[in-house]
Amino acid sequence: MEERCIALKLLLDELDVPAEITSVSDRKRIQKSIYLLQPAGLDLGYRFGWYVMGPYSPALTRDYYDLAASLGEGEEDFKGMTLRGSVLRSLEKVKPLLNVPEDVPLDQAAWLELVASVHYLQQVRGFDEHTADDTLQHEKPDLGPYAGQARRQLEATSLLS
Repeated sequence: MEERCIALKLLLDELDVPAEITSVSDRKRIQKSIYLLQPAGLDLGYRFGWYVMGPYSPALTRDYYDLAASLGEGEEDFKGMTLRGSVLRSLEKVKPLLNVPEDVPLDQAAWLELVASVHYLQQVRGFDEHTADDTLQHEKPDLGPYAGQARRQLEATSLLS
């Protein structure tokens, strides 16, 4: 198993995000979780652009398909390996974002799409709150109404100022 796949597996395991990629929701959970790790101080080298479901990295897609193939072949090179303290600290910063607030009627994948999208629009594109909210309402009408809750979670974890 390649090192980048081992690292991805260890990160996903620590976040309690399954390495499954059989559904769109599975792949979305991985994309958005890894996206959120980077502004938390863990630059994994993935570059994200805006796509239909928010921030998206083609390189990450290749890596999680490679990981799935390796796991499907029974490879377990990741066993016995651990993440360093600085990596774990970045993960701890992101973990609260994986929990959907009780007042938000979205599943985890949709919630992560929303949180990552709010972050991307405001921090990467430089949109103010109003423009970010308008963009979300227009492009993601099912998610847009909950942008405020996502913004509060990002601010609570210091990923959005």
